[in-house]
Amino acid sequence: MWRGIFVVIIVALGLVPFAPLWAKDDLAAHVLLDVSAAPDAGEFALKSNALLLEWYPKINAILYDPQHPLPYSEIRVVFEPVLILKGAPALAKGNELHVSSEYIKHMPDDFRAMMIHELTHINQHYVFMQMDSGWLVEGIADYVRHKYYEKDIQPTLRLNANGQLTGYTPVDPYFYGLQQAGASLTDRGYLKAYTIASTFLFWLESHKDPQIIHELNVVLSQGKFSNASFPQLTGQTLDELWAEFVAESKKTISAH
Repeated sequence: MWRGIFVVIIVALGLVPFAPLWAKDDLAAHVLLDVSAAPDAGEFALKSNALLLEWYPKINAILYDPQHPLPYSEIRVVFEPVLILKGAPALAKGNELHVSSEYIKHMPDDFRAMMIHELTHINQHYVFMQMDSGWLVEGIADYVRHKYYEKDIQPTLRLNANGQLTGYTPVDPYFYGLQQAGASLTDRGYLKAYTIASTFLFWLESHKDPQIIHELNVVLSQGKFSNASFPQLTGQTLDELWAEFVAESKKTISAH
């Protein structure tokens, strides 16, 4: 038996339903797009509905497996001019995704890629958050964004001899910002998280263990993650893996 996924946009004048779309019984969900606080975000909300319908179960399968139940039967996406966390383009909390309507108007790239990152946080649904795991949580969300949605992930960074990013442009805003700041990534650079960590994770997947993202996600979801998870999964410590990754990233520059 198949059930429908209903998308509803909540606007100041009332509820406007979209036509139902199908989904498998155990993957059925409702998505509510709320623009009541930012009516001018309606265009962005309309662009979001198909994205959310497609990617909520897809991300779930990437992180867990196709039969793993969705963490929530309903996702609520709220568009607001400014978020509680000022300066943030979006944030996820429980089954809610909050998006700054003012920020996305001026984003240099496609706001939907950012929403894939935040939607991944909803799918992660880590009940037990461990200390020192923040970089990995963000790295996995960006890994999903860049490998599966934007399809621009690379197996190494471009690092100079000092361990600093080089050769990036504003097209890669996170890399470019760290490059302009002259940040050295030699020592535990994975703590910079986001696209730095996602590149590292992709390298681990490519060079050490093709199942490592799934395995790390599982230990995070069980509240069992620690840095000791890396030698258990790969036979090398986290810092040993990072040092090897940095060395290969420096070779990327010398090869050109």
